[in-house]
Amino acid sequence: MEKNTIKQTIIIGFISILGVALFISGYIWTDSVSRANPLNQSAKTEKVSQKNTVPTDKDLSQLVATANKKSAKQNLVPTVDVKDTKAPTIDAPEVIVEQDALVDIYEGVTATDDRDGDVSAKIATADMIDTSVVGTQTIHFSVTDQSGNTGSADRLFTIVAKSEPVAEAPVQPEETPAETAPVVQPATASAPIPETPAEPSYAPMTLTMNGQSIPYQNGGQGSGQSIIDSNPSGVASTWGGAAVQSGDDGQNTHFIGHNPGIFSAVFSLGAGSQIVVTDANGTPTTYTVQTLLQLDDYGNEVGTGTSYWDFTVGTGGGERITLQSCINDDINLFVIAYK
Repeated sequence: MEKNTIKQTIIIGFISILGVALFISGYIWTDSVSRANPLNQSAKTEKVSQKNTVPTDKDLSQLVATANKKSAKQNLVPTVDVKDTKAPTIDAPEVIVEQDALVDIYEGVTATDDRDGDVSAKIATADMIDTSVVGTQTIHFSVTDQSGNTGSADRLFTIVAKSEPVAEAPVQPEETPAETAPVVQPATASAPIPETPAEPSYAPMTLTMNGQSIPYQNGGQGSGQSIIDSNPSGVASTWGGAAVQSGDDGQNTHFIGHNPGIFSAVFSLGAGSQIVVTDANGTPTTYTVQTLLQLDDYGNEVGTGTSYWDFTVGTGGGERITLQSCINDDINLFVIAYK
């Protein structure tokens, strides 16, 4: 009896402990579920904000600027660098010149280029005219623009003989018949002795060509350029060669003068023309032109590049003179004449 009671007590105790354990386990499970899914959780409310979609003045300005940039970019036209292939043109009107007149062959000649504008200063020619010969002569001009295009033109010079006054024949009165008179033979008179023409007189220190006398000074390389610059239309000067002109020193004397100016007369000279030069004492020496050259400022011939510096401004070569005047800013005419 007592053993059964103890057994029952143990069973009851075990059941009680098991019940307590189940109770605790249920509590723990319920609490976990409650934490995971709270019954009083309020529904989430999303915060919705309304965005202002009305553009401001700043937005409108940016939109307009962007549109203008796109439009300008679409309207861009690519530029093409067109190569200049058109040559300049020369206007060289015909000229009628009286025989032995002084002529500047460049007077009235102009040149224009579609890009460079007025290029008259670059006109050049290797031709000359001789106004002592009656007839027509042609000068060939050329000019080159900055792109290397060369234009050309011919100028016709017509040399006419000097006009001389024509003397009218006197009107003979009608003869009236008269009585026949005895014919008296006049006494024989001796024929007049022809007078020897006097030698032309020249002023000291002058160059005379084609009837025009040009005064000069013995300036030499030290003062020659300043002398002609101070009076371009009134005086020439020595520069290279012998600084003092002498007709019998056996040397070359180099003269310079301005064109336009006192040395424009040089352009009327040709092969065979004569030049009379007097020294300080008035002693004349006649020189005959043999050579004409076109050289740059360094004495090199245009077209060939041959140097004539020593030949034109040196003292050698015998008794001779060299006349120099500018054709344009870069080219000069040299006339060499020998005694």
